[in-house]
Amino acid sequence: MHFVIVEDIEADRKHLMDLIKSDCAAHDEPAEFSVYSSAEDFLADFRRGFCSAVFLDIMLGKGMTGIDVAWKIREKDEYLPIVFTTTEKGFALDSYGIHALDFLVKPIQPEAIPWCMARLREAAASPEYLDVKGKDTDGRALRTRSVLLEELIDIEAVPRGCVLHTASGDVFTAQKHGELMDLLPKTGRFYEYARGMSVNFSFVVSISSKGDIYLKDGRRLFCSRRKTKDTIEAYQRFQFVQLRTKGV
Repeated sequence: MHFVIVEDIEADRKHLMDLIKSDCAAHDEPAEFSVYSSAEDFLADFRRGFCSAVFLDIMLGKGMTGIDVAWKIREKDEYLPIVFTTTEKGFALDSYGIHALDFLVKPIQPEAIPWCMARLREAAASPEYLDVKGKDTDGRALRTRSVLLEELIDIEAVPRGCVLHTASGDVFTAQKHGELMDLLPKTGRFYEYARGMSVNFSFVVSISSKGDIYLKDGRRLFCSRRKTKDTIEAYQRFQFVQLRTKGV
């Protein structure tokens, strides 16, 4: 993987690079680095696909802060993993809307790196899209369509296929629910809450003790009775990981 480190203190740059190198070596993985001491120099080079992840110091001395830089990154790349580094824990909430992958407090301890690197490997391995064999409402076959995972809300099994409810509209496919689930990343985000029914926990507002799943688009899904407890626990695990990755 190609890592970018934006850090104005040389000793901190070297320390972080050594920690990442050590973790990559333990997994027999190559690691490439681009290092920057200023936000402006980094942004002058940055483009979509430029790197695998950015380790970004929040306090960069004069000029732009790391939070400012992160918003600039998001204008060009919505999904690039961003890891903040800082001595100030109070910035954690400021990073929430940027969807940072992790928040490392300096001086960075070696034990903080494995969890962060494991999430980076998951992000690198996870597809951004789900390619489905489409069909229209009359059952006629259409060309393969790519559904952005960030827009996929839930999947519903229907006669002769499935409906994928997305933020951009419904997609009909002749593929079976199990086949679609096999194609989705195994990160805990997508969960089968009833037979032939799965949901993206990113779009869930809450789950009641009775198994009512409330979505951000205003819909309510109904968890099967036998899976209610497991679904609630899976959602709680997902929430914990989300809070951990956002540094809250």
